[in-house]
Amino acid sequence: NFEAVLARVDGALRTTSGSFFLGDELSLVDLFFCSFLERAEASLLYYKGFRVRDAEPYPGVAAWFDAMEARPSFRASQSDYYTHARDLPPQLGGCSAEKGGEPFRAALD
Repeated sequence: NFEAVLARVDGALRTTSGSFFLGDELSLVDLFFCSFLERAEASLLYYKGFRVRDAEPYPGVAAWFDAMEARPSFRASQSDYYTHARDLPPQLGGCSAEKGGEPFRAALD
């Protein structure tokens, strides 16, 4: 279940001494997760209306996104929601549109 795994990722982030997976400093763990979490945020929002970056259920993930976006190197390589919404589904075998994503699809399309 994706939400259960995301809750575990959030829990791991909330147990560190900083905003990154291993504390205050960016590590390979952050680099490993960044492309998948960024794409999942865009695709799941677009197709399902599900926010990976929702600070209420996932405060650690939301803080991690904020910390990543504070880095000029990340901002320089960061893509947009439209590109990611079109990129991840073919990699994961497709996504089906659900009603919850309608307002987000309308905004992006």
